[in-house]
Amino acid sequence: MRKDILIYFSGKAIPAVVNLAIIILAVRLIGKEEYGKYSLVFYATMLLSTLTIGWIQQGILRFLSAYPGEETLISQRFFSLTLVSSFIAILTGSVVCIFYFHLRALETGIVTLYLFFYNFLLFHLTLNQTRKKPLQYALLEGGYSLFFLFLFLLLALVFNRSRFIVLFVAMLAALIINEILRTTLYSTNKGGTHFLRFQQDRVFTRKVFQFGFPVTIWLFLSYLLNISDRFIIKEFISYESTGTYAAIKDLIIKISTFTTLPVLLAYHPRIVEQWNRDQRKEALQLIREGLRYCLAITFIIMVIFLLFNDIIYTHILHLAVKNPWQVSVTLLLSAFLWQAALLVHKPLELLLKPGFMLVAIFVALAVNGVGNLLLVPRFGYPAAALVSLVSVITYLIVIFAFLFHFRRKGEFISTPSA
Repeated sequence: MRKDILIYFSGKAIPAVVNLAIIILAVRLIGKEEYGKYSLVFYATMLLSTLTIGWIQQGILRFLSAYPGEETLISQRFFSLTLVSSFIAILTGSVVCIFYFHLRALETGIVTLYLFFYNFLLFHLTLNQTRKKPLQYALLEGGYSLFFLFLFLLLALVFNRSRFIVLFVAMLAALIINEILRTTLYSTNKGGTHFLRFQQDRVFTRKVFQFGFPVTIWLFLSYLLNISDRFIIKEFISYESTGTYAAIKDLIIKISTFTTLPVLLAYHPRIVEQWNRDQRKEALQLIREGLRYCLAITFIIMVIFLLFNDIIYTHILHLAVKNPWQVSVTLLLSAFLWQAALLVHKPLELLLKPGFMLVAIFVALAVNGVGNLLLVPRFGYPAAALVSLVSVITYLIVIFAFLFHFRRKGEFISTPSA
């Protein structure tokens, strides 16, 4: 387990460094206002990606190991589902780009094609995670990140492009190059899974959808929980304030994700595997073990970040931040608590009770929306940071209440073998 965590951690190092560099370079090269526009369009595409590929990812994680001996067939079915859902993402994304963001035809095409290819990147990453192939996962994600950084610098510095769309051009080109390389390497690997054949089964699709879509709605709402404050800041203040807040929050979220996601990636398949074997006590023990790792990481990162708080904002991001300590502490706590929540609610996923997760996220989203609408117009983006923390705490409280309820009912006890 520790070996897999270290591999994921090493693999996540490249995307993490690249993402941090992109935030810093984008703010400095294209400006806070253009970064604000990029942030809103980018997270809108992430919402659409979550809706269209999220339920398929959950299906892969939950069911691929449940069909021993049929992995190739099941993988082909998941590929077919990804293809259909990604075309739906293009159509929906086009409507959003044209009628909400008022993008031009070329910009819309770039953004929606990025969304299409990004869905397939997620598909292959999820397969590697489920198959317990952390090295392949790391190489695939790391390659994309490096190509993205190189192409963005090429466009921004060499060709002097300073609009938000250059980031999407760089991401799209990086995805295409990465997929070409993946396909080329795959063609020399006779043990790989072939995806060219369209393979579908209605019963299987229904089963995956019934499990995955409620979880996908949860993912969609959780994403909305983390990004809706940016849209409210944009509506009530300005793109410039949106860019400042987005840069800070993106930086902190990238740091929290980089430092804790390797734990989640390493533990998730094993937790599911133990649960599928009806070894629930062992699965719960793995969850507690993963949470201890996350808690230790949270403490270390918060101390380091707060020690260099002023240097990060003033000398690296070149931002004048209102109430920097309050913004830093609240966003750090909300980001790391959210990562921990992904493990805390895992028993509800495994019990196939995503509806209770939806109730929790609806409550948290309501708190978030009301809090931002009341406080952001008056106090600005520092209020959004505080509301973010309160929303995550609300989610955890509701989840713990449900877990206590099911524990009392004996739902976490393994069923004796016949």
